[in-house]
Amino acid sequence: MREAEIARREHELETSLAADERVQALALREAELERREREVERGQDALDAQRERLDAVRAEYEARRDTIAARARELDAERERLRDRSAALVATGMEIEQRERAVASAEAALVEQLPASPAPIDPTDEGGDWWGKQLNGSAAAALH
Repeated sequence: MREAEIARREHELETSLAADERVQALALREAELERREREVERGQDALDAQRERLDAVRAEYEARRDTIAARARELDAERERLRDRSAALVATGMEIEQRERAVASAEAALVEQLPASPAPIDPTDEGGDWWGKQLNGSAAAALH
């Protein structure tokens, strides 16, 4: 019986050692699973943070795109206004040129209509008595 008792105890030791090995293997697997869960959670957190950043960048991009589109519309309107202003200035310049031509042709017509002016009168051509008239006659007699 003693041998049976020893055999039973050896069997219990073997099964307890095997159970300890299984418990240790399970504990190792459980620790490994927990480590992997933490890694997955960190990866998920990083992915969520990247998604949030992507959404923020996308929103900023769309806001800038809208701002650029609005500015482009403003510039188109300004360009159109400047074209209209330039066209108005060209039209005004053409009107001024037409008026100047009309004035010039009217002046030319008036000059053609003026009678020829008489030749200027020569003051010395009054019978030689010009000096007498200048000197009131008294000094002229003294000169002769």
